[in-house]
Amino acid sequence: MQVAAPAVSIAFYGLLWALERREAHRSDWEPTATDAATDAAFLASVVGVQLAAMNVVDPLVRRQRLSLGVERLPVPVGAALGILSFDLVHSRLHHLGHRWGPAWRIHSVHHSPKRLYWFNATRFHAVEMFVDMAAETMVLSLLGLSRDQRVAYETVRGMYGQLQHCNLDLRSGVLDHVFSTPDLHRWHHSTVYEEGDTNYGAVTSVWDKVFGTFFRPTDRDEPDELGIGRMPEFPQRFWELERVPLEWSRIRDANAETWFAGRDVEVGSDAGSAAQRRIAGAGRR
Repeated sequence: MQVAAPAVSIAFYGLLWALERREAHRSDWEPTATDAATDAAFLASVVGVQLAAMNVVDPLVRRQRLSLGVERLPVPVGAALGILSFDLVHSRLHHLGHRWGPAWRIHSVHHSPKRLYWFNATRFHAVEMFVDMAAETMVLSLLGLSRDQRVAYETVRGMYGQLQHCNLDLRSGVLDHVFSTPDLHRWHHSTVYEEGDTNYGAVTSVWDKVFGTFFRPTDRDEPDELGIGRMPEFPQRFWELERVPLEWSRIRDANAETWFAGRDVEVGSDAGSAAQRRIAGAGRR
């Protein structure tokens, strides 16, 4: 199973790539050369960060000798429990990334694309990926998944991220109420924050239903625009995106016309400066 899993994932990625080129949901979402280069660099970064997080956290957790003994369950059941358990943790961390200013400066990297396609599923800042992967390692270690259960879990997780971001017209319908489908996840990337601050699940929509963050309008199929609403001029290259948290003030000021729009303050005034500080400390709102 360990040998087959990577081969299945690679074949699946190739299938998504081929289908997008032939049956794209939106032709204007075809990636540019800059998009592809950026997302390739993020993929390499994610692999390295994931290995680092596993090597740091896994020995620490195992040392506590805690395990719920899930390895005794059938492989599909154990993998499903792993997905549901981690999706709970991930969705709450993801929610925090939208609501807490310092976390949003990091998470905003994932919202930088103005088009969605299968390869930008791994566009995450290295800090966020380390936290996410550390949390995942802790959850899986606590559950005590067997080797085959863990391989099955990681295969689903790895493949589903690309499916969730794919540029295909899948029309998922009622599946939206169980899985975080491409139809559902596109709303999460909306430039309208009331639409984008929703649908936090990585694989399922179960916890979004539980916590009231599920969003699927019936009068429209997708958001009008993707990206960071008040920051239309946002970095798009790998190293620029990795530096975003450190250069947030500069990026914000470069987008001052839209960032401070509707705040009823003059940017140059003392009141305006105070308002800017309050906004900078808030989430992406």
